[in-house]
Amino acid sequence: MNCIIMGLSHFGVALAQRLTAMGHEVLGIDMDLHKINEYKDSIKNTICLNINNQQAIQTLPLKDADIIFVTIRKDIGASIQAVALLKQYKARRIIACSISDIHTTILKAMGITEIIRPELEYADLFTTRIEWANSIFTYKITSNYFIQELKLPDSFIGRRLSDLQFEKEFNLQLIAIKHPVTEEKTSRVKISLLDQPEDNFIIGENDVFILAGNPKAFRKLTS
Repeated sequence: MNCIIMGLSHFGVALAQRLTAMGHEVLGIDMDLHKINEYKDSIKNTICLNINNQQAIQTLPLKDADIIFVTIRKDIGASIQAVALLKQYKARRIIACSISDIHTTILKAMGITEIIRPELEYADLFTTRIEWANSIFTYKITSNYFIQELKLPDSFIGRRLSDLQFEKEFNLQLIAIKHPVTEEKTSRVKISLLDQPEDNFIIGENDVFILAGNPKAFRKLTS
């Protein structure tokens, strides 16, 4: 995947480094030459360029980019101008960072549908992790409906799956179970995904359950 990241803010740098580590083609852009020199070894490609200059934007490989991230964090005006230029040159997909409600409103008015607020999104994730200590991963569908990967409390270990009655007792939907299996020949542990587990399945301490429901239901399960 070809990615352009405009604005090497803290979030922009972290995003560029992660995408680079995953093997994607990444071009990190910033007007600060110091940042370009600092991160040139950890980001696939970097370039010092005036993001708000129309002629400079035209030199970028916009047509080859699958995604362009606008991660300018300090200057709303610069962010909006960069987005406007990208829209003018018909960028394929734009994902923009917002730093305020007003910024979000303006981006939406410009037709940007993929807007991220890193601080708020991480705060949601972190508070969820604190509230449910057994949670491994949480995907927030709506404010009142989550999908969670979690280990069950110790009191459930050794019990049959049929004894739990997730839907009846907890109002939670069981999607699947990640069950570790040790291979006899190699002694390596691999994860088997059980999307239709048997009722007589015995719950182990390393099993990870993928469940869907509302926060109240998860609190009841883990209390």
